[in-house]
Amino acid sequence: MKFIRYYSHEIFSVLVLILLTWSAVFLTPDFAQKIILVYSFLFLLHEWEENNYPGGFFDMLIGEIARISPMPEPRQLRESRIGVYILLSLFLFPAFFLHKYLWLVLPIVYLGIFEGLAHTLCIPIFKLNRRYTPGMCTALIQFVTSIYTLVLLAKTDIAGWQWATAVLFFFIGFAIMVNIGMRLNHFKPTEMPKRIIANLKDTWGKN
Repeated sequence: MKFIRYYSHEIFSVLVLILLTWSAVFLTPDFAQKIILVYSFLFLLHEWEENNYPGGFFDMLIGEIARISPMPEPRQLRESRIGVYILLSLFLFPAFFLHKYLWLVLPIVYLGIFEGLAHTLCIPIFKLNRRYTPGMCTALIQFVTSIYTLVLLAKTDIAGWQWATAVLFFFIGFAIMVNIGMRLNHFKPTEMPKRIIANLKDTWGKN
């Protein structure tokens, strides 16, 4: 299990590359599968930009936004990312193979919007002394892609309850991801939200 946690980034990358290659060689994807393949590729790029080139998103999140000290060990930070890859896998792979249910693509589309907003708005909101957050370039591409995808999906017969259910799935999955990440870094699940709120009060209370 420790091996899987430590190499979850690489394992996820290999799975996405297998999916993309297999689809290109053996499959004629339908509309839903095309959406998932696009997001699989975008999130593959995003995770490498966020964590490796240039990397440092988790360090920024914990150190500059949550202001948690001391910082977790590098190995803990790396292993805690498994929550992210569990979330991405839950949003991508079931939707790809259950492609007859078009609305299942919505959670990953919502996540694309969230990524774009999170990577840009955190700078002015927390008054960070930077113009770039690791992962911002691909996050902005995801944001634009998500807006365009929502326009296309709005023309389909997705029911209102399906849009709402997808929102619920998104928040449940996100909560599970945060819980896993916090526990593997030996924090209480509520600790980071409390630290972030305290940072906001401190940042804006100075004015």
